[in-house]
Amino acid sequence: MLEQRLHLHLAPLAAGAAVVQLKPDLTQAQFQRLGQGLLKEAPAVRTLALSPNAVVRHVFPPDQAGHLHTIPTLAEVEQSARDGTLRLAGPMPLADGGLGMVARRPVYLDPDSRLQFWGFVSAVIDYERFMALAAPLLAAPDIAFALRHVSPGGAPRAVFHGAPATFDVLSETALIATPDGFWQVGARPRGGWEQPRPYSLPLRLLMLAVVLLTGAATWLLRARGLRNKMLLRKLESGEAARVQWVADTSHELRTPITILATHLDAMQDGIIAPTPDKLAVLSDTVKEMERLVTDLHVLARADAGAQALLCQQVDVAELCSEVAAAFAPRLASHPLHYRLIDELAPGCLVQGDRQRLGQVLTNLIGNSLRYTDAGGALHLTLALAGPHIVIRVEDSAPGVPDAALPRLFERFFRVDESRSRASGGSGLGLAICEAIVAGHGGRLQASHSPLGGLRIDILLPAHAPHAHHGDCS
Repeated sequence: MLEQRLHLHLAPLAAGAAVVQLKPDLTQAQFQRLGQGLLKEAPAVRTLALSPNAVVRHVFPPDQAGHLHTIPTLAEVEQSARDGTLRLAGPMPLADGGLGMVARRPVYLDPDSRLQFWGFVSAVIDYERFMALAAPLLAAPDIAFALRHVSPGGAPRAVFHGAPATFDVLSETALIATPDGFWQVGARPRGGWEQPRPYSLPLRLLMLAVVLLTGAATWLLRARGLRNKMLLRKLESGEAARVQWVADTSHELRTPITILATHLDAMQDGIIAPTPDKLAVLSDTVKEMERLVTDLHVLARADAGAQALLCQQVDVAELCSEVAAAFAPRLASHPLHYRLIDELAPGCLVQGDRQRLGQVLTNLIGNSLRYTDAGGALHLTLALAGPHIVIRVEDSAPGVPDAALPRLFERFFRVDESRSRASGGSGLGLAICEAIVAGHGGRLQASHSPLGGLRIDILLPAHAPHAHHGDCS
């Protein structure tokens, strides 16, 4: 805080030097306007002056010219021209009987090479007002403070506040940077330094306890820092996934939008006629966009934990039979050999949303119909594995590469041309299935099927009367 005070009072010097370097022929009126603004921001500065070649040229306010009666000697001018340091003198009596410190900063029209020495920008700092502002920062009943200026080379100047003895041996000192040098603050206890005394046993025990507590606190802080780093990495990973999802969503929507815009522009320009076939293409494109937006809405609600599942007791064997019956015509025309293997005991139920679980089975059977070669097989197996009911959906070739298995439930992920959007998928079906199953407290697993294709296992809690998983208790 003291350093801020010192910089505040010396700011007009630096600002005045900058103006002179830009406009050496500054007029008296221009200097008065400059000084008016500078002194308004520096409450302890009483006077500013321009002194080319050490002769006072302009003073603001004009009636304060008497405060600058101390003109630097020729030796001071030459020394300042050589080292470029701030010259500080005082406290000294002013014309009105007060005390002031005179600070002068050398100005060069070419500060890089110092080819031309212009003179000084000078400021009279009201010593009593400055010390009144700085006193609260130096107030300590048992400590004596002193201030003095130090050149960049390290040579100390005269002490202008406090006793010179403050800077003697064993004093505490600190350097405060100024625009062209340093001020040094010295401090020492009044009455001298106390001699060290040997520590007593209680004090040693206290110090040992402090060391142990410090060590424990350090360990806890490091453990918390490690946890925070892990959380940060998780957040960064989540943010990267979010950005990727937004980019993928934009990419998926761009294709149907481009198709619509191209066809509509062509129809407006008369390039193509709005025939029923062309309008059917536009209608199918709109439906594709509608399906994609609906899928994104389902995933967004799942991410927010707001799937609003309507939970009840569901007989999974009965549900699988109903879904398979709905697909019977397509299974026969594909053709695809369908088989249901029910190994569950009678009355084995799960608690869940019947419609949503049916949506999962519909997506999985639909995928098998879409991607499995004609003449292949589709098997549904129901079994009990510990606390879970397992619904296994597996099909025949083509299969999925090993590297693609861990990514099957990622949004917009497609394996290759054999399982692409050209076949009708948007890349969100399995992600939606995973979100729905997770809302029921279950999980999905993907692996290779003995039939030569893909196997998806749906694991749902067989009994969960009290637990709460997502939206389904």
